[in-house]
Amino acid sequence: MWTSPEVSPGFAFDELVASWNVTTPPQTWVEVAAQVVAASGERSGWLVLARWSSDPAFVSTSVGGQDDPIAVAADDTILGREGRMFTGFVVRLTVHGPAGSRPRASRPRASRPRVSLLGAMVSADARGSAPGAVPGPSARGRVVGGVPAYSQQLHRDRCPRWDGGGQSWCSAVSTAMVADFWGVGPSSAEMAWVDYKTPDPQVPFTVREVYDEAFGGAGNWAFNTAYAGSRGLVAYVTRLRSFAEAARFVEAGIPLVLAVSHQEGELTGAGYVTNGHLLVLVGFDTDGNPVVHDPASHKIPSDEEVRATYDLVELDRAWARSGRVVYVIHPPDVAPPEPPSQPNWA
Repeated sequence: MWTSPEVSPGFAFDELVASWNVTTPPQTWVEVAAQVVAASGERSGWLVLARWSSDPAFVSTSVGGQDDPIAVAADDTILGREGRMFTGFVVRLTVHGPAGSRPRASRPRASRPRVSLLGAMVSADARGSAPGAVPGPSARGRVVGGVPAYSQQLHRDRCPRWDGGGQSWCSAVSTAMVADFWGVGPSSAEMAWVDYKTPDPQVPFTVREVYDEAFGGAGNWAFNTAYAGSRGLVAYVTRLRSFAEAARFVEAGIPLVLAVSHQEGELTGAGYVTNGHLLVLVGFDTDGNPVVHDPASHKIPSDEEVRATYDLVELDRAWARSGRVVYVIHPPDVAPPEPPSQPNWA
């Protein structure tokens, strides 16, 4: 078990999302938990956010129904009860192996989980915030090349045991695009179990890896970045303040996964409405409008329909509804841009 020091971010917050990058050999798994500290000094109990493993024989899951007087664990997020705000947090990671395994000191190192990242993002009143700064001139016309395009519509009703099928797989499809862009997607041998004909077997493979049993879906933010982390990438969930910050990642050659929400007529050209959706930001056109790989592909089952350019103001409004959540995913040897003075990425 490893427990962090108490972290005080310097402002009161009402949401926490943890991230972890762990490699788990067969028959091993980790539990990730957090404790939050209210301004009054009250502490929550340890709230479990995940029991997780990259071993496909293990059923990874968040934990519902945890009863705590000041905070609640809601899938990938800890929220304050009744408007409570917090001033500090602690995160904890516990490593588990098979029952009856040898003591830790005598187990071969190759059989133990390896942890490279454990952290959390905290925020206050982030959802539905005002429009942010727009990309500067240096980002206009800049597009990260080589990001593959995968449509979730090609997998409609496939593997219905995982949230009904591809129509619900936007997060996993976005993660698969980025993992393949960085060259760490699954091998043919790893995908051999996929039992239907598809040009993109990476999609159902990734769905299996990120599926949250308790949530009943592949959209757990932290499970998606944990999967990418298990493939050797640095991966975590955070929030950005604006597309100006997102543009700095594009300029560094790093595509981002964005969480959005929009209704009829709010995102011109999308061809669908959603209460929660993920897509990949790959760049900006010469007018500064975001160029994305949208796995919804306008509800057309074709990888050729995934690339889209949306209006900057409209997509920013849709992104703001999630509090501008992103998955930051990149190899350890690719440096992200320098974070701002109040850092929201590492």
